[in-house]
Amino acid sequence: MKLTDDQSRVLRYLARRKEYDGPPAGPEISKALGHSVRWASGKISSLEKAGLVERLGTTFSSGVCYRITPAGRAALEKEPRDG
Repeated sequence: MKLTDDQSRVLRYLARRKEYDGPPAGPEISKALGHSVRWASGKISSLEKAGLVERLGTTFSSGVCYRITPAGRAALEKEPRDG
């Protein structure tokens, strides 16, 4: 799967998260990347269908939490580096 720039940004964000930080929900991902709360929704959905991210459950406010999968990490390794 060829990743879009936005999909790569979402995967890189998830890859940087530490386990003790807890898995982020879609709105948290969107905000962390400087966008409105719904921005990441479509990107996460396509990444999930490709098996690059997985759902982990829901937050207290009913948001769905995600983490990057081993396949997602491998996809990032194949991406060209900036600079």
